[in-house]
Amino acid sequence: MSAVAVDASVWVAAQDSTDPLCAPSRLFISHALSAGVVLHVPAFALVEVTCALSRKLRNAARGQRLANLIFNTTSAKQHPVNAALLAKASSIGSASFLRGADALYAATADIAGCNLVSWDNEHIQRARAMRPDDWVIANP
Repeated sequence: MSAVAVDASVWVAAQDSTDPLCAPSRLFISHALSAGVVLHVPAFALVEVTCALSRKLRNAARGQRLANLIFNTTSAKQHPVNAALLAKASSIGSASFLRGADALYAATADIAGCNLVSWDNEHIQRARAMRPDDWVIANP
């Protein structure tokens, strides 16, 4: 597989060494990047990851630095949050009973024509997302 959409849950876990999903998240990202896989995200992922890391780490500057590091040094392709993405997210989200932000990741995967990789159970159950560790197994 040459592309995947990656949910914030994976990016956040990869940056928090105390998170039990840190190691498999880092392995997934490392494996995908070394294989030349394009990592798709909705552009608002920068905000979501920055805020999640800042809140989780209780350190705004560190959260911002880590999020900027992620999106400035990986091959993450950011999709603008425009009318097309919002319409697709509205359609997928309402049909799959997803939360708004989750619908944007599912829509990004749909628009990019790739799978969504996420730790979020709603993504896995309702949007056919793959867990990062399952993706690594399926893409040796």
